[in-house]
Amino acid sequence: MTTALAWFNDIIQWIGRWVPRITMIRPTHRGIRFGPKGGTVAVGPGVVIYWPILYDLIQMPITTISFQAPGQTLAIESDGIVPIVAHCAVAVQFQITDPVKAAMRALNFLALVDNRVQAAVACHWRGNIRDLAWCDAARADASSALREYGIRLERLDVTNLARGCVVKYVSDWSHSDNAQGRRPDDGMPV
Repeated sequence: MTTALAWFNDIIQWIGRWVPRITMIRPTHRGIRFGPKGGTVAVGPGVVIYWPILYDLIQMPITTISFQAPGQTLAIESDGIVPIVAHCAVAVQFQITDPVKAAMRALNFLALVDNRVQAAVACHWRGNIRDLAWCDAARADASSALREYGIRLERLDVTNLARGCVVKYVSDWSHSDNAQGRRPDDGMPV
């Protein structure tokens, strides 16, 4: 039944694009209006009237946004058999200073900030858990990478830094090796 009346939905949407829209933009946001011939303008806060046939409008938050970036595993050293790693999680605070530039250059600004911060942490990681001097270099690198998108990095703090090791889990023991009491990866007795 939905495909039988799809033409009716298309006609209603086409007619709806000719009707002007009234939108309220909150003080914590700015509207970005994309117009014909590439015209992009920041509008708001307040009441904004636009025609959907000519313009498209999105809203961007301009307040400080904070989130906890998911932890990433960073290599410290290897003793030849077991690699030693550190699990690092960071807290990030940022603000969109140029909403037009951010809207034009980034589709998802949260994913962009997360990607740039984790790349900076991985690039400047020194392998020493006790010495956090590398954090300043990572903060400066992430800040300069985000500045070209109209985003200002306010804080980048390491919230969790734990040392560990990678453990290999073998789940497919062959029946002949298991019957002899040996592990399949190194042939040593269990």
